[in-house]
Amino acid sequence: MITQRQIAERLDLSLATVANILSERPGLRYAPATRERVLKTAADMGYQPNRAAQTVRRQRSNLIGIVHFGAGIEAAHKANLTLAADVSARGYDYLAVDMNWHGGSVRRVIDELIQARVEGVIISHIQEVFQKEHVDMLTRVGIPVVVVNGEPRSGASIICDDVEAAFLALTQHLLKVGHRRILHLWPTAKDLEQNRALGERLKGFRAAFAGQGQWRGMTEAEFFAAWPQQSPATAAPLGITVMQDMELYSALDKPVYKFCKRLFAHGTLPDAIVCTNDASAFELIAAGLEVGIRVPDNIAVTGYDNDRIGEFPAFGLTTAEQDIGGICAAATSEIFQRITHPKKNPHHKTFQSRIILRTSCGKDLPARPAPERR
Repeated sequence: MITQRQIAERLDLSLATVANILSERPGLRYAPATRERVLKTAADMGYQPNRAAQTVRRQRSNLIGIVHFGAGIEAAHKANLTLAADVSARGYDYLAVDMNWHGGSVRRVIDELIQARVEGVIISHIQEVFQKEHVDMLTRVGIPVVVVNGEPRSGASIICDDVEAAFLALTQHLLKVGHRRILHLWPTAKDLEQNRALGERLKGFRAAFAGQGQWRGMTEAEFFAAWPQQSPATAAPLGITVMQDMELYSALDKPVYKFCKRLFAHGTLPDAIVCTNDASAFELIAAGLEVGIRVPDNIAVTGYDNDRIGEFPAFGLTTAEQDIGGICAAATSEIFQRITHPKKNPHHKTFQSRIILRTSCGKDLPARPAPERR
C-alpha cells in the first residue's frame, strides 16, 4: 500500500505537510499549488487513506450504512443506487448490506454497523425485518435511522411514497373508462398483515368505491366459492379485494399467476384486476396468454412501480412511478440533519407517485392502421 511517507519523499516535502493536506486537518493552510501537488500525486500513486486511523483521529467515520433487500424489485434497486450516489455526493462513503445475501441475523448486521462506527443508517425497502427493537439498538448508541419506503418505526424517520393515493387514482381511472367489476389481489400472511404499503393499497382501492357501487373483502376460498354468481353484470360498480392466502403458495411462488389460472378456468372474467405491483401484473398477463385471454381486450390490469419492461407496447402496463429521486434526496438530507442535530425529532415525509396510463387499462387510444401484408 502507498503510504504518506512515500508521497512526501517523492515530492521532497515533510511528512507532516503531506499528512495534514491528505487528512484535511482544520486550521492549517498551505499554498494552493502545494496542496494540488500533494492531492494529484496521491491520486496518481493510488493512495488510499487508513479509515480506522481517520475514525480514531476525527472521532467520526464519514460512513453511512445502507441496509436493503437488493434488486428483487426494480424500484428498490433504483432507490439503492440513488441513495448510494446521494451519500457519495456529500463526500461520505457508504457501507451497503444486502439482506438477501447476508448470511447472518439482523442482530449481526447491527453489530457490524456499530463496529464500523457508521454515523447513520438508511434502511431501504425492508418491510418486516427491522423491528422496533433493532432500531432501538442503533439509536441507543447514537446512530440515527431513516427508513425509505418501509415500515414506521419508533425513533426512526420515514420517507415514503403515497401508496394509498396512487391506488385510489389507478382504481378511479378504471371506473372512469367504464370498468365495473374490479378485483384487487391483496397478499396476506403472518408477516404481511401489518405491512404499511399493502395496507395503503387496500385503503386506496376501497376508497375508490365510496359513494358509488360497493366494496367487498373476502378470502381466496370465499371468492372462488361464490364467483361468478356473486358478481352479476350490472351498471353499479363492484370492487372485490381478494385476500390471497400466501401459505398456499410455496415461497410466494407465482401466487398471482396461479390465482389467475384458476380464475380464467371459470370462464367468467372481471373487467379489471388491480395488482400489487408490476411483477404481479406480468404474472397475470402470462397466465392469460396461455389460455388465449389478452390484455386489455378481455381483461384490464394495472400494476405499480413502473418496471421498464412494462413500457414495451406488447405489455403497455398502466402503473404508477415512485418519485425515487425526491424520496432518496429527502432521506439523505434527513440522515445528515439528524447526524448534525442528534436531538432532532424523527421526521416523516410522503411523496406523490406519478400515474402512467397505458393500454393495459383499456383506455381509449387513437386507432392504429393495420400492418401491410407482403
